[in-house]
Amino acid sequence: MIENCGYNIEKLYDDNVVPKVNRYFHLTAVHRMLPSFFIAGVQKGGTTSLCQYAGQHPQIIPPQRKDIYFFNNEVHHQKGINWYRAHFPHLAYQKLYEVIYGVRSLTFDATPNYFDAPMAAQRLKQEFPSAKIILLLRNPIDRAYSNYQMAVKFGFENLSFEEALMIEEERLQNQSKFAPTQMTHNYVYQRLSYKKRGVYIDFIKPWKELFDENLLIIASEKLLAQPQESMNQVTNFLGLNEYRNYHFEFYNKGESSNKMPAHVKQMLHNYYKPYNEQLYNYLKIDYAWH
Repeated sequence: MIENCGYNIEKLYDDNVVPKVNRYFHLTAVHRMLPSFFIAGVQKGGTTSLCQYAGQHPQIIPPQRKDIYFFNNEVHHQKGINWYRAHFPHLAYQKLYEVIYGVRSLTFDATPNYFDAPMAAQRLKQEFPSAKIILLLRNPIDRAYSNYQMAVKFGFENLSFEEALMIEEERLQNQSKFAPTQMTHNYVYQRLSYKKRGVYIDFIKPWKELFDENLLIIASEKLLAQPQESMNQVTNFLGLNEYRNYHFEFYNKGESSNKMPAHVKQMLHNYYKPYNEQLYNYLKIDYAWH
């Protein structure tokens, strides 16, 4: 049993890191759009960039915010579909938008924490059986370190990357020991699970089985290196017109100049190698992550 959790308890369990939508949006929830597609993962995989690019397309109206945390958060999910609808554009705005621009339009939910959350795929399928799902899969070694850098930036993490990896399993097993008594959502997993969340083969099967041809997987490295080609894939997948006037910028990237220690990178390489090979075999795609 760990004596010290090694993270900032007050900041970690703060539910206000992402600003909430105001009361007006909840009062008008029944008159709001529902999403047609979902950017469901992975965290620190380039989803903020994809969200920004998608919002530039003339047939897509962005949601009120990224990261709604509905299908992965027990507290939010229990609030029901009208709480969820409050986060999307008003139907009157959609109609006006379509008259002005002469296009059909849709909106989306971009919450990368859905990918590896228990029951998120099943809940989403139940509410939106025809939804289209987009996953960005990033080299899990790079994803883990970027996740760590974000945790440090927000003040959640007090340990070095290597130290945090060493006690990650203990943190996950004992998260309830340090959580506030009223807290039912696992913020230790959401915000401090650097290594475990990169074992994609453990999480991808429900999405593949439930959504099948309505699932699009893009390597994060491809989105960064070939953004136009990647967005052409997205628009074709969504049945939208091709668009070529995007402003491509890499959003929400880690700002730390500290590089991952070589021995830690090698340790993660050894850890992920068998899981990556299982993923390659399952998807019949070799991402050549190393």
